[in-house]
Order: sequence, then structure tokens, then C-alpha cells
Amino acid sequence: MERKARKQAKKAKKKGGDGNEESKQQQTGKGKTEDKEGQEESSKPKKTVKVDKTEKDMKKETNKPNKTVKVDKVKPAPTPSTSVPNKKEEKKKKTPKEPVQEKQQQTQGSEVGGDEADGATGGKSKAELKRERREKQEAQRLAKMAAKTKAVEEKQPKKKVESQADKKSSTVDKKKKGSGDAGKSGKEKSGDKKSTKRRIPLLGHLTPPALQAPHAPVNSEIIHPAVRTLGIKMKDRVIDGSTARVISTLVALKKLINDYQTPESCDLSRDLAEKLAPNVEYLNACRPQAVAMDNAIRFLKHKVNSIAPNMPEGQAKDELRTAIEDYIKENITLASSAIASHAAYLMQPNDVILTFGYSGLVCEMVEAACKNGNIVNVVVADSPQPPSGLAMVQRLASFQVPTYYRLITDITNVMDKVTKVVVEAEAVMMNGAIQGLCGTTSLALAAATYHKPFIVLCHTYKFCNNDLTDSIVVNELGDADKVVWGPKGSNAGLLAGWQETRNLNVVSLVYDVTPASLVTVLVTEQSVLPTSAVPVIIRRNYADVLGQD
Repeated sequence: MERKARKQAKKAKKKGGDGNEESKQQQTGKGKTEDKEGQEESSKPKKTVKVDKTEKDMKKETNKPNKTVKVDKVKPAPTPSTSVPNKKEEKKKKTPKEPVQEKQQQTQGSEVGGDEADGATGGKSKAELKRERREKQEAQRLAKMAAKTKAVEEKQPKKKVESQADKKSSTVDKKKKGSGDAGKSGKEKSGDKKSTKRRIPLLGHLTPPALQAPHAPVNSEIIHPAVRTLGIKMKDRVIDGSTARVISTLVALKKLINDYQTPESCDLSRDLAEKLAPNVEYLNACRPQAVAMDNAIRFLKHKVNSIAPNMPEGQAKDELRTAIEDYIKENITLASSAIASHAAYLMQPNDVILTFGYSGLVCEMVEAACKNGNIVNVVVADSPQPPSGLAMVQRLASFQVPTYYRLITDITNVMDKVTKVVVEAEAVMMNGAIQGLCGTTSLALAAATYHKPFIVLCHTYKFCNNDLTDSIVVNELGDADKVVWGPKGSNAGLLAGWQETRNLNVVSLVYDVTPASLVTVLVTEQSVLPTSAVPVIIRRNYADVLGQD
């Protein structure tokens, strides 16, 4: 009853407004006689109102103001949502460009109000209309994306054709330029290309030998002149051997420290460490560092980092210089004499010793054995490249020691007469493996086959906290051309063009690894030890140094 009373009150209010509208329509010739007929006509669905229209159609209709005159005839339905129709009609008259939007809002309000409005919108809810609009928008967006992809695909083949044409033109230009330059530079470039192409994938991680020293200005402030000369000598194998390389490296870095001056706003330890880094990298570029060199450089970096920030520059330099001198004296000079004396006690009169290549420790051991009254015969086994055993024979001959020279391929004919095999190690790993010059493992296998003791001489500063089981992971590549040419003779140079032969690779490894099971005893400056004592020595003496990067 209350709802009916409210509707009747609203109708009464509307009748007054409708009377004013009828008077206006009579003046224009379009009036109507009864208010009920106008209300019935407003309740009926008009053809001019279409809710199913899309947003684009609505925009088009709003842009056409001539068609909006017909909408003014329609009167709002008597629903609770249209409580103030006079104000809305005034807005319609003022803004004739937006009649469709207001009509749509009225129809949506009527859907919420009652069943009569549901019939006017064709039975579709507001959510359904929104869903239809979203689907249409997504379809339009997908169509745009497809058009863009097609345009991009059409452009790409054109670019590829243009790039291929540019490459062809550039190659033609290069050929024209290269035809005039047929000198030494062209040969060098061809040689470099061959060397890079013929690298074996199994040994691709190893750095090939440097043909030239890294380029750096002569008066460079970064690379010290002493370091530059040392790098060139190591590249040309003028300075060879782990012990000689360590001594020369420390001497060169000592000169760098003497010429170093700390900037005003910098700390000596930090700035000096930054100055050492490029010089060490230069040496490594000339020739890869050996394990002994790496340990010596770590020792120096550890000393530089341990300098107090308040220490004067002169005092700090003095400490670094004395540290370098003590390292060379204690770990190399005095240690070599101690190793020679320990190994000399293992020798007996009339022993025949087999060694490999040149070794300063073996020479000192033989000299110490001769001083003790033990007459020793030495057989020097040597590899064709590099023939370092000749220098060993000359030095032993100066001591008046009976010496014999053999190639490593002929040692099986001498093993019956040999009593001991003595070699020097380049490095000793944590697992007891011995890293020596390529060919040391052959002597170890021959000694194990003929049941001869295999004695290894090594300084403790060459101990490494890494484990090695093969010669591939950590090694250095030598010059393969020297292996091909070999010694002078009738067969020299038969494989000179090996780089042009398919499926032929020549490799020259500098080091090999001997397992700890083939080593009888390890002689150091501390004492004669088994290979199982290597981890103990590393933890006791070099844990702080080897832990520094």
C-alpha cells in the first residue's frame, strides 16, 4: 500500500509537468490530448533506442546532432530511478549532442527497477553488455597485433638481403685491398689463423704460446720496465725453470717497490696492491705462471696487505724488501743446500743415477755426494725439444763426474744398469701427485717396471693446495712447430706443413703429472718424507699464504 501511494504521488507530480509540456506541444503543432496516452507511449519500446550498440556506434551517433531531435519526444518511464525528470529534460535541451547516453543510462536504471524495463532492454543484464563490449575490444586488439607482426615479418627478409649484400661488398673490398699487400704481414696473419683453427677441443682451455709480448707503451706508468724485460725473456725461454722464474719475478717486483711512491690521498697497502695486479697480469700474458710463481706472488700480496695504515712509506718499503730477500734466501738458497745434503745420504758408492733434463738440485746432490766420498755415475735422459740435458751434462762434467747422455726414447736399454732414478719436481699437489717436465712420468713408469726407487727432490714453497690426477686440466702448451722440426738431420721438416693436413694435430705439453703411487720418497729441506705428508706441511707452513687470493 505504501508503494502504491508513493507511485500515485509521483504520478500527480508528473501530471503538472506533463501539462506544461502539452501546452508547448500544442503551440508547435505536435501536442497531445491526454497524459495517460503519453505515459503509455513512453512505456512502449521505441525503435530509436538500441542498447546493443557498441561504443563506436554510440560515438558516431553522438557526432551526428541532426538525429537527436527525435529523442526529445520520448518521455521517461515512471520508475523510482527517474525521480526528477524536469531537470533531466532541461539538460537534454541544453546538450542535444548526448541524448543517446542519457537514454541508455535511463534504460539501465529501469532494468534494476522492475520487470517493465527488462522487457525494454531485450532481457540482457548490465554484466552481459559489459562482457560483450570486452570481447569486441579484445578481438580488435588481437587483430591489431596480427597486423603488426605481419608488417615486421615483411620487413625482416628485406633487411637480411641488404645485410648479405653488404657482406659481399665488404669481402670484395677486402680482397681488393689484400691483393696489393702480399708481404710479410699477410703471411703472419695466415699463420695466426692457422694456429687458431687447429686448436684441439680437448685442450681448448689451455692458453697457446704467445708469439709476441703484449703491447704496452714504453714509458708506461702501469707496467714497470723491469717487469717488461722479464716478460719478454720468459716468453723467449731465456729464463726457464720454476726456480729461476721465481727468483727473477721477485727481483723485478722488488725494483717496482723501490720506485713506487704513495699518493697523498691513498693508503700504501691498497694502492700498491692495485699497482702490482697489472704487472702480474702482464707476466701471465707473456707466459702462464707456474705453481711456484703463483705461491711467491701470493706471499708478496700477503705481506703488502698486512702493512699497517699508519706505517711510514720508507719503513713499509724496507719491510717488503727484506721479506723478498728472506723468502729467496730461506726457501730457495738455503733450502736447496739442505735438500742436496738430505739426498746425498741416500746415495751409495758406485750408484748409477738416472735423471731427466736439467736440474740444479740434482747437480747439487751429485756434488754433495762426491764431497762425501761416494763416486756416482749419472745418466741424463733428454727430450728432443727443448734439449735442456746438454747443459746438465756440461755442468756435471765440470765436477769430473762420469756422465752419459741418452734420449728419453732409449732409456729402456739403460734401466738394467741404473740403481736409482732421481728427478726434480716443478710442483707437488695436495694428493701427493708430482708435476714435472713432460717426460718425468715415463721415467717413473720405467722405474716401477724395473723395480728401481724413484726419488723426487722439491722445495716446500712449491707445494700446492690443489689436487691433480691428469695432465689436461692444468698445463701449458708449448710450440708445436719445434716438435715437428726436431733435431737437424735427413728427416727434419717432413711435417712442416702439418697445419694444412686434415685430421692431423700436433701438441706439445710442457708438464705431466706423476701419481703418488709411483713415488718412492719425497726429499725436502725439512726431511725425507712420504707423499702423504704433503697436506700436513701445507697446513702448518703455508695455510695463511695459500689462502690469500
